[in-house]
Amino acid sequence: MKTNAELKSNQKRTFFSFVIIFLSLVYIAPLQAQTRRDHRTKKNATVRDHRNKGGEDPFTRLKMEAKKTSVLKSKMKPVKVTVNSPSWKGTSRDKIKFVPFKLEDKNGRAVPANRNITLKNGKSTTAQEAINRLNETEKKLNAQGYSLRNKVPKTISRTYTSNNYLNGRRLKAPKSIGARKQGANLKKYMSLEKKVGVVTSFNNVKGKTITLKPYSMYTESEKKEVNKYNYSKTSGGTIMAKKLITPRRFQKFRIQKIGNLSAIYEHKPTDKVANWNFGHPNTFQASIEGRLHRYAKIYPFDSENPEKNKSEFNVSATGKVKGTILNNSMDILHASGEFNAPSDVSKKMTTKIQLKILGTALVNESKSFAQKHSISKSHSKSFDNSFEFEIPIIAGIDFVGLIGVKGELGFEYEGKIERTIASIEAKPLVNLQAYGKAGLEFAEIFGGGIESELSFVKGDLDLQAYAGIWNQNSQEIVVGFNHYFGYDINMLSGSLDAYAEACVPDFVPFYGGDCKRFTHNVFKWDGFKASGTIAEGSITHTLANIAKYDEELKMKGN
Repeated sequence: MKTNAELKSNQKRTFFSFVIIFLSLVYIAPLQAQTRRDHRTKKNATVRDHRNKGGEDPFTRLKMEAKKTSVLKSKMKPVKVTVNSPSWKGTSRDKIKFVPFKLEDKNGRAVPANRNITLKNGKSTTAQEAINRLNETEKKLNAQGYSLRNKVPKTISRTYTSNNYLNGRRLKAPKSIGARKQGANLKKYMSLEKKVGVVTSFNNVKGKTITLKPYSMYTESEKKEVNKYNYSKTSGGTIMAKKLITPRRFQKFRIQKIGNLSAIYEHKPTDKVANWNFGHPNTFQASIEGRLHRYAKIYPFDSENPEKNKSEFNVSATGKVKGTILNNSMDILHASGEFNAPSDVSKKMTTKIQLKILGTALVNESKSFAQKHSISKSHSKSFDNSFEFEIPIIAGIDFVGLIGVKGELGFEYEGKIERTIASIEAKPLVNLQAYGKAGLEFAEIFGGGIESELSFVKGDLDLQAYAGIWNQNSQEIVVGFNHYFGYDINMLSGSLDAYAEACVPDFVPFYGGDCKRFTHNVFKWDGFKASGTIAEGSITHTLANIAKYDEELKMKGN
């Protein structure tokens, strides 16, 4: 038997095991919230990362968030396609002599006209009504060379877009410069912190590194530490730090001319723009576009008045999605974010966020801030845009129903503005599928509907950029610029068919009890699917902090 001491020992072990499990659960549970130490305030701050909601897949997040919203429904103008429309193509055949179906079974025995029957599609009618509709359909088919008595090709007509044209658009698609960066790799590449190696006087790396970050994010002690070094660019383009041997000399500005102080550096690269546009407006066409803008103007730093930083920064990102179905066009999504820190410190910094769906502004925010501001938000919406359309399956048999696109749209973004940094991370998201359905009257007469496995546009863009000052003192200014434009898209992949069904009563000798389907192909293509990197770049410069007045800029960014 166990002694009391052994029992107490086991109880203690069990208790501590529960404590450890409990603490582990407490630690693991809040995956969406991370506590970080703010070195400027010496306090902890809780930051929620909306991008981790629902897992790492952005489309899973989008669907989950969009479900919480009402569906934005809209109607476009009706469309009627005729056999004379340029894009309508049917297979031409010689006419067949019409031979009516009789109200009799395979043995030639008469079937009562008022007999109630149920067709294969579930519709109930009388034998006479079924035969009448069957003969009406047979006449129309015979006129075009088809018959319910004969085998029929799966597709007998189509709304035509040349495959050569569709595939030719691939050659004009934006080209990737490399694999797409995601997750930790992208986060590391776009980090606001820069690890800088320290060299000795013999230009040998000591193995030590110091961390640079936007100047306004340092504590006072960190500013003193980073200013113990001079910074220079190596032949390989990286920035290295070399410790000062003697204290840094103080350089005084000519205060009386401060109003005419000229910039010493301007970063004004061409916007990074990519547009993917596929299909044809006569059938299906979809496009998605991303734009990334960066700008900075660097002025000399007045170390006597550091709060009067004169440098300015601006970054913005824009995503657009458009579409056309049977010449009905849609401005589906316009999402943009802009973060601006102006040169004049008496002016407030600004953020502008805009989200439009079908031209209607769901978000239109312009805000101003005196010193600094960080933002992290996401917006999602369920979407359904359709119209009534009529299209011939063959001459005389027109499909009548509804066609459109539906799915989810969203915009995730983060940004930061301080007097020495402007940064943005924007992710426009779209996941739309084409769909349709038969009109009630058409379905009642013929039976039929829409078969669709067409991904209209599914896109995920990464638009990220920052521009800022990483260190400044009386002798030098270290500036840094980073940008990244990645993509993952799937456009116009699959097919959409409209079909009519003629269900034959079970007593008819030919195909009795079965349904024959006649299909019009509205669109079919294997689509465009690609992911990669459109543009990326990281530039760091060390500038001499020399006051210049009414002169040309010293250098321009690439």
